Amino acid sequence: SINILSFLLLSSTLSLVAFARSFTSENPIVLPTTCHDNLVLPEVYDQDGNPLRIGERYIIKNPLLGAGAVYLDNIGNLQCPNAVLQHMSIPQFLGKGTPVMFVRKSESDDGDVVRLMTAVYIKFFVKTTKLCVDETVWKVNDEQLVVTGGNVGNENDIFKIKKTDLVIRGMKNVYKLLHCPSHLQCKNIGSNFKNGYPRLVTVDDDKDFIPFVFIKA
Repeated sequence: SINILSFLLLSSTLSLVAFARSFTSENPIVLPTTCHDNLVLPEVYDQDGNPLRIGERYIIKNPLLGAGAVYLDNIGNLQCPNAVLQHMSIPQFLGKGTPVMFVRKSESDDGDVVRLMTAVYIKFFVKTTKLCVDETVWKVNDEQLVVTGGNVGNENDIFKIKKTDLVIRGMKNVYKLLHCPSHLQCKNIGSNFKNGYPRLVTVDDDKDFIPFVFIKA
């Protein structure tokens, strides 16, 4: 009986050694975890295949046929231009767009890279007067129009970028923009003709949005 017990103990020991060896560094045991602190979201890319970076200048363009880049204009004889419009392939709306910069309220663990579905503020990079120098950040007004006059740090002026599955000839890295005010559901950015101008607006239908690509300015 002692021999049988010794045999069983030896067999058990050999089985444990074999089990341990089967999970070396080449075959590690991956344990489930509920910790998301180390989750790294994908980067947003421009048309050159480079990550978007905080503080760099970009043109935001609708790549669909007949559409064009986003730009800033004064369409209401205001002290400061605040209309966020979209160029189109018709004479009165042709143009190359107004460069924008993506900025954050404070330093981030992401460094200077823009990542999918992370909060950013969008700011036109444009020469302006002292009166209008603080009127270049995007926001959404009560009419659901995208305008300028927002503030970096205002939780209601946050935008996010989401990847789309759209395949558009000659284009890669196609995204959509979302307006994501604090404590409210994000809404897609779409377009609408209002008072004869192609305006950027928020839309309720999740399938109704403008595709955008980012081009280094």
